[in-house]
Amino acid sequence: MNGLINAINSVIWGAPMLIFFLFVGIYFTFKSRFFQFRGAKKIFDTTIKSLFKKQETTENGISQFGAFCSVLAACIGTGNIVGVATAIYSGGPGSVFWMFISSFFSMMTAYSENYLGIKYRFRNKYGKISGGAFQYIEKGVKMKGLSKVYAVFCLLSTFGMGNMAQANSLSTSLETGFKIPTFLTAVLVAITCFIIIRKGVKGISNLSELLVPVMTISYLVLSFGVLFIFRDRIIPMIILIFKEAFSLKALSGFGIFKAMRYGVSRGVFSNEAGLGSSTIIHSETENTTPETQGIWGMFEVFCDTTLLCTIMALVILVSGSFTPDGQLFGAELSIASYGILGSLGKKGIALLTALFSFASLTSCSFYGEKSAEYLFTMRVIKPYKFIYLILAFSGCVVSPEIIWSIADIFNGLMAVPNLFALVILRKEVEFPNKKRNALSHSDKAGKLFH
Repeated sequence: MNGLINAINSVIWGAPMLIFFLFVGIYFTFKSRFFQFRGAKKIFDTTIKSLFKKQETTENGISQFGAFCSVLAACIGTGNIVGVATAIYSGGPGSVFWMFISSFFSMMTAYSENYLGIKYRFRNKYGKISGGAFQYIEKGVKMKGLSKVYAVFCLLSTFGMGNMAQANSLSTSLETGFKIPTFLTAVLVAITCFIIIRKGVKGISNLSELLVPVMTISYLVLSFGVLFIFRDRIIPMIILIFKEAFSLKALSGFGIFKAMRYGVSRGVFSNEAGLGSSTIIHSETENTTPETQGIWGMFEVFCDTTLLCTIMALVILVSGSFTPDGQLFGAELSIASYGILGSLGKKGIALLTALFSFASLTSCSFYGEKSAEYLFTMRVIKPYKFIYLILAFSGCVVSPEIIWSIADIFNGLMAVPNLFALVILRKEVEFPNKKRNALSHSDKAGKLFH
């Protein structure tokens, strides 16, 4: 089974998929005239500066910061702490370079898909918001069948990437750091996850706003502690990353391709740019515009992959816990990297991985919920949540390498219709212009939505 899954995975994440991801990001980067650089002040004002202003929401809506934390919760932690470890294990140190490059261009992919997600959203007959990739594929591309296909892949991706991979990282972390049996973890995860997701997106957002800032700061403190101890190794490891990124260890540049494959795929797992999944939560944001929410999408990719993934990669490499023929994989490799800090480091990162994984588990449940609702109406939401909890329980006790391979497959299948839609709707995406003070047509539409 593992061999079959890996074979399918290698086909889906072959050269065409890597080129497709990079092409879309590069296209929007040039179209925006490298907004990652020229829009630095605009990005700062829209995100960090806005946090000091009061954000009003209704009983069912969420704030921009709530959406930001919810999306980060869905990808940070497992995507960073564990995803980077699996990238280095599978693709070598060179994968870190391609993860960084991918994240730079993916910032504009994230902007574009969230821009369209807000532009095409509306309130359905139940008074709830319907938005995200489902709607811009159906209403914008005018291909309802393709939108249904996307929803199916999103649902399956939620079960793999958002559910079982997170649950497995959670149980592995607690077993490695605290010797807690996986079965006991599975029971506790199922119960606590039920308590959170039954409250819907509002409960998920409230949990994320509470956990994400505290966990991120704690994660940075531990990471900088390791980097300070091994500060003399940082420059040599950076040189190694660049060297391995262009390594010709095998004929026809296979070493380069392997590093690119795992760098890009794990980068996508980490920041979700190109999958369209983050648009589902962003579309629930109140008092926003397509341009504003697009910038928040960019900021997530920067924080998640460009910043935190790079830090995690350096921690793994400078600590010496990774070796080319090593047996440590995923959470075990990440936890071992903090061993220099003693019990505090190992137990601290194990606990953080578990908490981040749980936050991801709850946030990703909403992706699947909206997918199921789009496919089958609201009547299937309760059965969906029951299945989600069963799979979360199972994920805690299943082999981790199989789960990660399955997650990659679903991510790849999910990305194809979304990236296709971004290419078709590329002319509709507008970017902030220094010379334009008035709201764009799409910004006005976003304001009128409320």
